[in-house]
Amino acid sequence: MLRNIFFLLCLTGIVPVYGQMPTEFEQLIKELRLDENVVDLSEAGDIRLDEPRLAYVNVTGIFKWPSSKHYVQNAWIEMYDGAGHCFRKRILIHGQGGYSLRFPKTNASFTFCEDDWKGELTTSIRFGDWVTQDGFHLKAFYTDFCRGIGEIGYKVFARMTADRQPYWERGGYMNASRARCFPDGFPCIVYLNGNYLGIYAWQLKKSRKNMNMEKLLPTHIHLDGNLMDSYLFHGYINWKQFEVRNPKGLYTATGYLYEGNYPEELMDEECIRYALDNDSEDVRQAKQRTAQVKAAIVQLSRYHRELEDLQKSGATVEKIKARFEQCFDLESLIDYVVFFYYTANGDGSLKNWQWFTYDGQKWMVTPYDLDQCFGLGLYGQIRPSYFSLETLTSGPFYWLNTYYQEEISERWRQLRRSGALSDSSLTPIADDWYTRIGDDFYLLERKRWPQSPCYCEPICNANWEPYDNWHNYRSTPDYQSGVTYENGDVVKLEGRLWKATGSTTGVKPFIRNATPDSIQRLDAWISDRIAFLDTVFGYESDEGTGIRRHISNDLREEIVAIYTLSGIRVEHPTRGVYIFRYRNGSSRKVLVK
Repeated sequence: MLRNIFFLLCLTGIVPVYGQMPTEFEQLIKELRLDENVVDLSEAGDIRLDEPRLAYVNVTGIFKWPSSKHYVQNAWIEMYDGAGHCFRKRILIHGQGGYSLRFPKTNASFTFCEDDWKGELTTSIRFGDWVTQDGFHLKAFYTDFCRGIGEIGYKVFARMTADRQPYWERGGYMNASRARCFPDGFPCIVYLNGNYLGIYAWQLKKSRKNMNMEKLLPTHIHLDGNLMDSYLFHGYINWKQFEVRNPKGLYTATGYLYEGNYPEELMDEECIRYALDNDSEDVRQAKQRTAQVKAAIVQLSRYHRELEDLQKSGATVEKIKARFEQCFDLESLIDYVVFFYYTANGDGSLKNWQWFTYDGQKWMVTPYDLDQCFGLGLYGQIRPSYFSLETLTSGPFYWLNTYYQEEISERWRQLRRSGALSDSSLTPIADDWYTRIGDDFYLLERKRWPQSPCYCEPICNANWEPYDNWHNYRSTPDYQSGVTYENGDVVKLEGRLWKATGSTTGVKPFIRNATPDSIQRLDAWISDRIAFLDTVFGYESDEGTGIRRHISNDLREEIVAIYTLSGIRVEHPTRGVYIFRYRNGSSRKVLVK
């Protein structure tokens, strides 16, 4: 009987002490004296706090951290904001993300409950100048040494776009809001049942409130998922590849309520279940709303063909651009592409972007899921800052690149002149995130997750070695297990080049794909990327960082190779900007006069 009671108490997160040693979380709270004079907000249903510099979180009541999107667990969350406040609340928690759920350290999504885990009565919580939400994400960033590369990206994007009108106002919806239309986050130290789990980012969700959208307004449409030419932008719609996140209460073509986790084609007037005699007034209105939403998405899919037809008819550039700007918010597309190029966002050209509209006609875009930015790849590999641009041409960006090259360049130059994009404005964002967490917790993170690829050297199989000659990357063939490779052959696998050092067949190049990373690398990458894009977009900077304006000191080191900015190796640089690589593995951008 006593064992059964103890088991039930464990499930609810209420574990009797019976004199046992304090948990790691309890020791931390005591050591940091966070429990002294603390204001306990556990009974509050509406909480307002400043954004924590570093929060401390303990999740209890579950035996294993979530690893599935579809398995929802009942748990408790205890949070100290580090500024004199704490709370302990029920939550519904499950795994979050796509590919990241395959990593050992996974993301989680949770919703606060004021009831017995029914989820019908939730807590309203607002941090700083964020919108009020009843749930958040905990992002793991397993491949990222600073455990917050995406949050750094969002803060950079917020700084970039601070001079713009809010997205909804550009779409004709004049409603004051704290919404951002993209996430933000703060660092937190997470424990599971009192044991250290890791450094996480407490992040805003892709919520309707953060998009400043009305729940039932058919013109307030928010799309998320695989939004690419073959699934949406070129006329054919694969409804299973993306989710309509807003508005709510929609119906599928087969007559069932729409479920975003299992998306299907939306209903329209042609569906046999569109108008049934026994439909209530609420259902009838919901089906009408669904048909309006579907019509807007279908229209979006046809914009490309319409612009193509205009082009083929011999329409003037002015006429094509005028129609384009009726279909898409030009400012949002330009900001997105500049940000895409600056951060080298490796996963932001076919998905992991948010498409939305406030009038059902003019569409906008913002970034999401920035875990492959600032040189970092999906598997932990690092691409150099001078790696040439991967032109963004998916969807409406084809037309942007065709007709708006000067506007893109001018936006870069404008942001450089204003100081919104500069070494002095951007590297402190990365440094601030790193210092908020601090060396002690980073050391603990390395101990807890030693196989994280940003902490490790690559391990190759026999007859293979890494090959970091990046100017050959796009022309290098993918690795094929059935091909025999001879000494000197180069292949591409998991975002990296590998060179055969002997004859080999059926043995992939590596056991572990990894690259040690650091805040020093990130700061240098940001600086050098700015300098690189200055040359691309024609901005002349007087800053002394990024490009090294004199090479006399550099020549004291042994140079092993010199490349142009496009990655072509040269023996004797003339006037211009080049990449100097040294025997110690470092590289620098040098202005040769």
